[in-house]
Amino acid sequence: MMVLLLSLQSCYHYRVSTSRFDPSTGYQKQTAHSFFWGLVQQNVTAKNCDSLKLKSLDEVRVTTNFGYSLLTVATLGIWSPVQIEWKCPKPCPREGEL
Repeated sequence: MMVLLLSLQSCYHYRVSTSRFDPSTGYQKQTAHSFFWGLVQQNVTAKNCDSLKLKSLDEVRVTTNFGYSLLTVATLGIWSPVQIEWKCPKPCPREGEL
């Protein structure tokens, strides 16, 4: 039974992107933690997009794996980690002359 459970382990991804998907950066990653069944959540800031003075994201991907799922089940949902990845969009071209 244990061999079967270990051989069937996997991860899953949720991906959200814009209809005009055209990122300007590669994936940036951060592990976010949620505690007490979502009552306390860690905020994730896309500092690389902020440094480019962009106010949007081109793609966001939320990933969990077997280890994260095992931690969530073992703590009865008290601690639930996920990995969040994002890409920044290309800046809008400036119009007109200076």
